[in-house]
Amino acid sequence: LLVVAPIRSGKSVMWNNFLLNPNYYENCFEDSQVTIISNTIANDQSSRFSYKRFGGHELYDDKIISNFVKKQRERKKAKMDTSFALILDDLSGDLNPHGRKGGAALRLATRFRHEVSPGDACLFLISNQKWNGLATILRANATGVLLSGNIKSKKELDTIREDLADSIGGGLKFDEMFARAAAEPFAWLYIRLDSTPPEVYLNFKERLF
Repeated sequence: LLVVAPIRSGKSVMWNNFLLNPNYYENCFEDSQVTIISNTIANDQSSRFSYKRFGGHELYDDKIISNFVKKQRERKKAKMDTSFALILDDLSGDLNPHGRKGGAALRLATRFRHEVSPGDACLFLISNQKWNGLATILRANATGVLLSGNIKSKKELDTIREDLADSIGGGLKFDEMFARAAAEPFAWLYIRLDSTPPEVYLNFKERLF
């Protein structure tokens, strides 16, 4: 699940709600099944309750992901509950396919379903300020996308439209739906790509496509 929004648009509020709100995923995971990697988790007021409850890593390291995968495979082998929530928050510079870091997370994005047993809960969420800052492999493997209506960059929106619009009614339909989100403060478009056909919702409530 990709969450894309400029600074101060509610990205942290969004994923913290996912973890702590019973209307989302609070009851899906044990505390020990939640892994958070965020450069700002220790000093972000929006994340203080998640940090207190789940802890978190303030610096990305491929070893965190490698150890996570190792633990998942051990749990699968032992036929234990393999449910997990993995949150990567504002790590664009660390998930660069041309850099020396981030390879483990990028590889996991292509095979995360293999690290959880059928029927167990799975949330792999990547939050970022820019769509264009996300590696192509992350964009191509997303099963869902949350776009803030606060995205103002035409270049950014052009790329999002190019990547997603054909799946959700075409460019004009995408522009129409995004305009609905842009008209409301802190509104979101949720694009559910793993449904057939894909679906689009405004703030999880109103289906637009």
